[in-house]
Amino acid sequence: MKKDEYDVIIIGAGIGGLVCGCYLAKAGLKTLIVEKNAKPGGYCTSFKRKGVNFDACVHVLSSLRKRGRLNKFCEELGIETRNKFKVHDPSDIVVTPEFKINFFHDLDKTIQEFQKYFPNQKKEIDIFFRFMAFSPISLILQQRSKTFEEMLSGYFTDSRLKTILSVLILSLAGLPATEVSAFVGCFIYREFLFDGGYYPIGGIQSFSDLLANRFEALGGIIILSTLVKKISIANGKADGVILADGKLISSKYVVSACDARQTFFEFTNGEVSLERIKNKINIFLPSLSVFSLYLGITKNLNEIPELKANVWVIATYDIQKIYHSLINCQNEHFAITSSSAKDRSLLINDTESICLCTNVPFKDTSYWDGAAKELLADRLIRMSKVFIPELEKHIILKIIATPITLYKWTYNYRGAAYGWASTPKQFGDPDLSQKTPLDNLFLTGHWTNQSSGITSVANCGYDTAILILREEGKL
Repeated sequence: MKKDEYDVIIIGAGIGGLVCGCYLAKAGLKTLIVEKNAKPGGYCTSFKRKGVNFDACVHVLSSLRKRGRLNKFCEELGIETRNKFKVHDPSDIVVTPEFKINFFHDLDKTIQEFQKYFPNQKKEIDIFFRFMAFSPISLILQQRSKTFEEMLSGYFTDSRLKTILSVLILSLAGLPATEVSAFVGCFIYREFLFDGGYYPIGGIQSFSDLLANRFEALGGIIILSTLVKKISIANGKADGVILADGKLISSKYVVSACDARQTFFEFTNGEVSLERIKNKINIFLPSLSVFSLYLGITKNLNEIPELKANVWVIATYDIQKIYHSLINCQNEHFAITSSSAKDRSLLINDTESICLCTNVPFKDTSYWDGAAKELLADRLIRMSKVFIPELEKHIILKIIATPITLYKWTYNYRGAAYGWASTPKQFGDPDLSQKTPLDNLFLTGHWTNQSSGITSVANCGYDTAILILREEGKL
């Protein structure tokens, strides 16, 4: 094999790209990952400002139970997870105008918690939660053509309960329950809310670094701070990538672990075989984006032990009001999470770190460059006082990330938090599967329409690797 020739080149070192690369390298394929940023992980990264540690977009991991999907990948790849994570229980807390509801690792405890607040729906809660947690995936897949709201209405009559269950899906799928596929809603509960609370010691970046280091130990090569401009195509086949400096790196296969619009309109523009996909992309809708407010504060968060969990604040039970306010950036729901509360080793000079985040539409640069971001930041701070009294008196550092920030970091179309919107119509569309019509070009990650979150993109990375290994006759 000549210099700069690889079996596989992966564009993007997000979790999907890293997992895909690890499986390919483990199977003996010479694999290169090219990443435009200075660190691996995509949304799953951490950063430090003025001595304060923050997690960027992912704030906790899930599905690391003994038979969990993410745990399975770590075991198969030889990634040691013992003593690498703190496990917080409860993992999530929902704060409503009336009460606080905990999600525990023990499903029975979680069911009892919900039944305590909604005794009129006791039987339905038990049936519904056990269906989501234990049903075969094939049975849950039968719900894919329904919306999650339609599924909820088949079980529950209490509008408050339906709103609570719906808002969590809005936060974790970037789509309201009236639009998201019921399968995606069930998968999020099963793999995130029923098995969450795993925090990598040292911050979220530590998990991405674990994968990157394992990839390199298996013989893979990562090039950071390097931008891919084009996918090289010859005789109707992808055969490498062209970097921003014009350098061509050859390979037998190319995997795009980045934005689908960028892949097909910029990297491969002009290929007739991809016209069907491009036409589909022109009408497909992305998920919502995220607004994040990172705060360094002097308040001792040991006084608020609940912040070891992710806290979801819901200011009203009116689900239509919640969604309408979101579209207008007057949000009535948001999440509070703290890296220093989850891992005290991240506390430096007694300055705690918290993040207040909420879904928002993309809007445009002029909107977020104006007063809008400060107004929304102030709104989240005011609303947070229900959980962190006198928060504004303790703030010594404030950083705002808007959908424009997310776009610049990942190039995800319209700053989408979860790739394509997982509607019943869009979810699992075969035109946007891992194998593309262009020979030797594959996709992986959020933009292949396989649900939301780290577990899903890791699963997609695994599936993409399996497709390539089968073509190579290694399975």
